[in-house]
Amino acid sequence: MQTPNEERFEKHIEQNLLDNGYISRLYTEYDKNYCQLKEEFISFIKSTQKDDYDKLSKQFETSTDRHLCKVVNDQISKRGIVDVLRKGINTRGSSFDLVYFQPKSGLNPEHKQKYEKNKFTCVRQLHYSNKNENSIDMVLFLNGIPIITMELKNQLTGQNIRHSEKQYSYDRNPLGEPLLQFKRCLVHFCIDNDKVSMTTRLNGSKTRFLPYNKGIENPIVENGYRTEYMWNDIFRPDSLLDIIENFVLVVVESSKEWSNKLQKVVNEKSEILIFPRYHQLDVIRRLRSKVKEEGVGHNYLVQHTTGSGKSYSIGWLAHTLTSLYRANTDVKRMFDSILVITDRKVLDSQLQKTLKDLQQTEGVVSPVDVNSKQLKDYLEKGKDIIVTTIQKFPVISETISQLKGQTFAVIIDEVHSSQSGETSKHLKKSLSVEVLEDEDGEIDYEEMIRREIESRGKQEHISFFGFTGTPKNKTLELFGTKNEDGGFEPFHSYSMKQSIFEGFTLDVLEHYTTYKRYFKVKQTGEQDEELPEGRAMKLLVDYVDSHDEVIKQKVSIILNHFTAVTSKKINGRGRGLVVVRSRKHCVMFFQEMVRQMKERGLSYSCLVAFSGTVHLMGQEFTESSLNSSNGMEGNNIPSAFKDPKFRLLIVSSKFQTGFDEPLLHSMYVDKKLNGVQCVQTLSRLNRTKTGKTDTFVLDFVNDTEEIVNSFQPYYTSTILKEETEPDRLYDLQYEIEAYNLFTDDHIDRFCKEFYKETETDENLQPIINEVVDNWKELETDEERDGFKSKIQSFSRLYSYISQIINFTEVNWEKLYVFLRYVNKKLPKGETEKLDITEAVDLSSLRIQMIGESNLSLEDKTGILYPIDGDSGGLKAEEEKNLLSYIIERINEVYGIDLSEEDRLDLQNVTERLDKNEELNAVMKGNNSEYDRKDYFKKVLKDEVSEYYGDRLEFYKKIMNTKVFPMILDGMYREYKRASY
Repeated sequence: MQTPNEERFEKHIEQNLLDNGYISRLYTEYDKNYCQLKEEFISFIKSTQKDDYDKLSKQFETSTDRHLCKVVNDQISKRGIVDVLRKGINTRGSSFDLVYFQPKSGLNPEHKQKYEKNKFTCVRQLHYSNKNENSIDMVLFLNGIPIITMELKNQLTGQNIRHSEKQYSYDRNPLGEPLLQFKRCLVHFCIDNDKVSMTTRLNGSKTRFLPYNKGIENPIVENGYRTEYMWNDIFRPDSLLDIIENFVLVVVESSKEWSNKLQKVVNEKSEILIFPRYHQLDVIRRLRSKVKEEGVGHNYLVQHTTGSGKSYSIGWLAHTLTSLYRANTDVKRMFDSILVITDRKVLDSQLQKTLKDLQQTEGVVSPVDVNSKQLKDYLEKGKDIIVTTIQKFPVISETISQLKGQTFAVIIDEVHSSQSGETSKHLKKSLSVEVLEDEDGEIDYEEMIRREIESRGKQEHISFFGFTGTPKNKTLELFGTKNEDGGFEPFHSYSMKQSIFEGFTLDVLEHYTTYKRYFKVKQTGEQDEELPEGRAMKLLVDYVDSHDEVIKQKVSIILNHFTAVTSKKINGRGRGLVVVRSRKHCVMFFQEMVRQMKERGLSYSCLVAFSGTVHLMGQEFTESSLNSSNGMEGNNIPSAFKDPKFRLLIVSSKFQTGFDEPLLHSMYVDKKLNGVQCVQTLSRLNRTKTGKTDTFVLDFVNDTEEIVNSFQPYYTSTILKEETEPDRLYDLQYEIEAYNLFTDDHIDRFCKEFYKETETDENLQPIINEVVDNWKELETDEERDGFKSKIQSFSRLYSYISQIINFTEVNWEKLYVFLRYVNKKLPKGETEKLDITEAVDLSSLRIQMIGESNLSLEDKTGILYPIDGDSGGLKAEEEKNLLSYIIERINEVYGIDLSEEDRLDLQNVTERLDKNEELNAVMKGNNSEYDRKDYFKKVLKDEVSEYYGDRLEFYKKIMNTKVFPMILDGMYREYKRASY
């Protein structure tokens, strides 16, 4: 038996390359000065471009070969390998191509013949230097020109890719070595039996290697190496030619940085050679293959999280689709125009730049940067790639609906906020759109409404490609791929877990600290007014959380942490984001923070971001007025935040998404977060930066369990368990008709009038008014609320289902249109306005740290469930109670003075209850709810009584007549939740 060694690993790879069409050469044939296999190169030129070679020979005669080799070497040194391979060289009136790419169509048979003459060569142990005897394990050549270097390690010798990386970093100094210069080769790979990494720039100890694996771990290969995909897939001649033609590119990336020398924000530029990461190459090739197989008119969802290089993936896909032919013999491409749509109000500059960097022919990319007329013109002319924003949907949809003879590919960045809900059909037909805004003026595109049945469902001349890291259930059903179990899943995934593992993003849940505020309020007014208990309790809590003293203490806690910890992070440049619950709180926190920062004599201050105008204490405040009063020049907050004199930014909704600032290290949260909004908000921290090794979250209001539940569905890949059930609409229709408020005649008369081309709506009014009058005659508020709830549920569910299922239930369409306008005309419920601020005061307050946690997520597929149209139930009549009682309840809930030791004791009690078999038997037996709770109460008291001797203070706190009922309720609910 032979002993495993590195040479055997090399031989194995070489043999597989030879089987895949390579030829092998000795390193002695390599010219170290020109970095070429000269004979290979000249042979290729003579076999493919003999006329030009002969023409050049008339000028140089016997020195023609030397001249050609020198020109190629010089041009690669000046322009880089990518540009030279793609565009060739010119010399003395002759032009030479250095490679021929695979023909996209059957238009040019001669081109196919030249393509087949490309020569791929591998050289083992290439001695590349004139200064020493260093050798690289293996180098791949294309037509005599080196394109890829590799350092190989056989793990059975005790070495792995880390040793390869060290070799490249410390023993492969690029100084004075032609082959190792930036842009001379496409990429340098480190490969062992199990893993792969790569770099496109050798830079000594600063060389950065990126993982190049199929996933976090490469899958086991039966009777083979886990890394066999490199030589059996990536290095195949057709694969490398595809990468060279369509993927690799040299870009100039710019980032805004603060210059201490110039005392201003400057654009720092750096040149980067992009070689596609494995998942990027994989998704484009899979999409390319699937679209060819299925044809136009299908939807695809790509779940790629932050750190995946999404802008490049979108760019590569757009350019791939412009030259996609279903068969090699076809002469007409599959798509006439590619629309790239971003949901940002300002066109995504990075995405637009990426698309332009990738274009190899001027004019392929057409950004819509003037107006809607320009967009319409581009669509009608069939421009190759059109880049626009979601705000232009009406123009897009109207024009596309008229261009049935053309085919379109529509690529959407962050599909969940742009395309699910009502907006997707907006791309297919021009509609009257009801725009909904939140308190910060942000448009909710998911709630736009469709009108006509013809505009619903798939259209055969449009394919959609949606990119998102956090798909909602609607998004999965609209764009996902249906699996064997009837659920929906992404076409391709690059997970949050993999991004964190590979170091492209940071884990924002690793250092998560929660605080809780304890307070008591007292009644100041003499009148003991009877108020709705639920709303009054909410108002009391809101009153406390807007109280000057509460904000003062929270700001103090934030600044204590920021000055002690965050300000020292990222080489002393760490920034913090303060997320508050409203625009009003933005103003209050900003004013208090500015005051305390001045009081502490800090050399830096804060900024604030919110939309519109806030009216507070008789004054008007805007983002601009507050920031300018604090020394900010101009109105560009992201740029100003680079300035060392601004280290904290206070926001409510603005900048919770789409704000990429790598210097953000800490987030201070004073706002309820959940679901996708929670993931997107906290992910503002996850960008990497030199010197940034961790992140920190300080949370005043959210439970860690809720945070974990928000992140868990998106940690790996996400699936929708099952599809939405259309027959639920029949149930809702029956329930609505059971109220007997209208007849089929009402619907028919309304729709007949509605679809007429008239300039007035007066004839619609009497029909709707009949229904409204009948609604008013219902006996109870519960019935009236029930009817409203049902028609809203029907409209919401029908609006969604009609997008994803092709059906022609005309009666549903008519009912949908009719009910939409009935709902608009029904009187809105008026809630009595409560004001308790004059009747109460804050008597005590304590904000206490609960503890720091490393919130861990489970390694499992995230599961979402379809919408069912339910509106969340009816509003019950609010129970009213005296203000004094409500205040007492508030103090019971928020005024307990439990220490950390007390909390641990309660945890021990909980664990003993879980293990109590008699309690478990009673809880699961055929007993009434009253009997269950009564027995639970008895067992709980017995368990707490065990502490009477050793922990008397704990016993007294828990058995307090005010505290125990709340403890009992909470533990009883938790016990049932865990058991059932």
